[in-house]
Amino acid sequence: MRKTLTLLAVVAGTVVVPPARAEGLAWGPCPFDGPVECATVEVPVDYRDPGGKQLDIHISRVRSQRPDLRRGTLIMNQGGPGPHLADTASVHELVPRSLLDAYDIVSFDQRGFGASSPVHCGLEKDEQFTFPWPLPGGEPAVRQRARRIADKCAGQELMPFMGTANVARDMDRIRGALGENKVTYLGVSYGTYLGEAYDSLFPQRVDRMLLDSNVDPAAAWRNTFRDSMTTGVDVRFGDLARYLGRDRTEVRREFLDLVAGLDRDPLATPSGLLTGTHLRIALFGGMYNDKAFPLVASMLTAARDRDAATAAEIGDQLSIWYDDDNDASGELGVFCADGTWPRDPKVYAAQAKADAQRYPLTGGAGAAIWPCAYWASDPLDPPVVANPHGRSNILLTNNLRDPATTIGAAGSLRREYGDRARLVGVDQGGHGAYMFSPNACVQRIGTDFLVSGARPADMTCPAEHAGLAGAIQHLTTVDGAPGAAAEFHDASGVTRFQSGVADVSTGRPMSATDRVRVFSNTKAFVATVVLRLVAEHRVELDTPVSRYVPGLIPDGITVRQILQHTSGLPDFDSAVFEPGGYPAHRFDHHTPESLVADALTKPLLPRGEFSYSTTNYVVAGMLVEKVTGRPYADEVRDRVLRPLHLRNTVLPGDSPVVGGARGYAHLDGDQISDTGRQVDVTALNPSLVWAGGEAVSTVGDLNTFFAALLDGRLLPPAQLAEMRQTVPADLVPGSSYGLGLMRMPLSCGGEYWTHGGSGLGYQTREGATTDGRQVSIVITTAPATAGQSQSMLDAVDTALCE
Repeated sequence: MRKTLTLLAVVAGTVVVPPARAEGLAWGPCPFDGPVECATVEVPVDYRDPGGKQLDIHISRVRSQRPDLRRGTLIMNQGGPGPHLADTASVHELVPRSLLDAYDIVSFDQRGFGASSPVHCGLEKDEQFTFPWPLPGGEPAVRQRARRIADKCAGQELMPFMGTANVARDMDRIRGALGENKVTYLGVSYGTYLGEAYDSLFPQRVDRMLLDSNVDPAAAWRNTFRDSMTTGVDVRFGDLARYLGRDRTEVRREFLDLVAGLDRDPLATPSGLLTGTHLRIALFGGMYNDKAFPLVASMLTAARDRDAATAAEIGDQLSIWYDDDNDASGELGVFCADGTWPRDPKVYAAQAKADAQRYPLTGGAGAAIWPCAYWASDPLDPPVVANPHGRSNILLTNNLRDPATTIGAAGSLRREYGDRARLVGVDQGGHGAYMFSPNACVQRIGTDFLVSGARPADMTCPAEHAGLAGAIQHLTTVDGAPGAAAEFHDASGVTRFQSGVADVSTGRPMSATDRVRVFSNTKAFVATVVLRLVAEHRVELDTPVSRYVPGLIPDGITVRQILQHTSGLPDFDSAVFEPGGYPAHRFDHHTPESLVADALTKPLLPRGEFSYSTTNYVVAGMLVEKVTGRPYADEVRDRVLRPLHLRNTVLPGDSPVVGGARGYAHLDGDQISDTGRQVDVTALNPSLVWAGGEAVSTVGDLNTFFAALLDGRLLPPAQLAEMRQTVPADLVPGSSYGLGLMRMPLSCGGEYWTHGGSGLGYQTREGATTDGRQVSIVITTAPATAGQSQSMLDAVDTALCE
């Protein structure tokens, strides 16, 4: 579209496919540097005469270096239309190593461009901008320009055969030459239309398809351009005005005054004549990326000040003076061969006038007459239609404020595809959401789809906390948790994310306010109560537990060792994890005495060395009860839950009810496992772990608790300092454990404090920094796989580092 977005991505997956033999392709060096190889594929000029005149399509490929991980070939088209032979040379700079390992990545110069039989109409520089921008001579000048260009292109032999349907046929010839039965496709901007055409013509050849910055085929091409030059630019202009810190009406008035002035008196610059048309081109081009806003601002200043040198420098950076006859000629060849273009100039004139009045920034350029109105040949193929039949294997991504391919177009395409597609909008401006966008959410979702085939439901990636949003989607789509939720809190407020379902049987969506079992986070509550008793001089940390609870555990084990998991007490077993154990024992009542007695049937561990054991906190709960004469749950309630107004946190005793999201596990045969048949394990008597993990809470309440704990609202300074004195722990790499509190390193530097909990049906992870950032996350499946557990830790790190 005369503003080609370079976008590329590759894909990975779990299905390993041996390398294609690429019969008949003579691979050799490319005419550019990079770890790539090039070849040509012979295709018919006219597919109605496959044995007739042929042309060579030049292709490039970067091979996967991991045959054990390779799952096939990805063909990509990064927009335009245009030449893309060299795109593979820089793909390693843009995508994760895992994607490079998983696919051979192929790109090509499409017919009529670059090395693939390039067309040349012999256009002058002022004839090379594709859009029919307003000219000083008004509609007659625009019309005359269109006819002149059409006449120049009429003699190009390839022009009638430049349509996207033929490019799609070429792409299938490439697939066949590579020896692949199916390919994965990634297209952006114009490349989405090519993907739509390929999927329509060869649906059985598409493995997965990610379309970014979407063209609605029902609108292509004329209505696509009208949509861009009206709604697209108008919506995006608000971002520019906000960047400038000015009222959009004021900025628009100034811009239009500058356009009118340059039309009357163009500015001669070292790079070319700056006219009102060129200023409009600068504005439109600058809207493709926020990083170009400073250039647009500088160009407006240079135009106002008649600063020719600066205007030339900025204009060169924004590429407003065209000098590529092949690119311009080829684009016209494609667009005129594809669309249904009116032949009556009056149609264009009337619509351009109406658009210019309502959307003066672009002056009716989306509706004004194109050379296609005078094109020498009619389209050979019918317009592309989205194919709603077939596998559900399409992901659409689109910025909400894209000036070129609007979110409205993406929504229309989503409806045309029906259940075959999902749409992820991205709360940002600019052209291009996936790969070249800074939004970590859409990057994660797009890559997850290409890697695993998993997609979320239709959603919008937020502008803030995008990495956490993507991580929560990953937990349900790729890692397979039924539901996931997170709450992030900092000085700017509270943000919640959720994905998946809270109840598999009903499909009720997951909510970040759902109650869940938080298991070992209970230990942090209990440790806080014990340390409050220490502050009241009712308990001493380095005194043996036997002073408070005689005869319960071996002599000499101190309160500190209990809270720090250095007591040497082994863990107790649970019958629910034995074969057939969950249905038979899920409602069993357990006394704390029986849990400790069960643990002591095992050999003691080395005292003084860290060894995580829930037995320690059952003992701590019994200590609280002996010292206070009250149930430990009442002490937690009165000292922690009520002062912090944690109304969604309870210590339920024998009650098996959660009252929120349901929890799930898997059965391997008849034994609880992290793989196998999924089963609902919500109903459970929490006396199974008692003070070591019975709490039911929410991610929001966990955030409130850890924030209050770290900022000193729950403990005096001396006791909080004791809690944060840690010893090395082997729970996760880099962790250390204090008194009911764990310290973890951040990948971005610094550390966070946490505890976490994992038990039957639920896993929670949280993190709190001393500067006031907190995040808590839950998934509704446990025992968790190693991958799920690592994804949870990664999500916490992402939230606190982004």
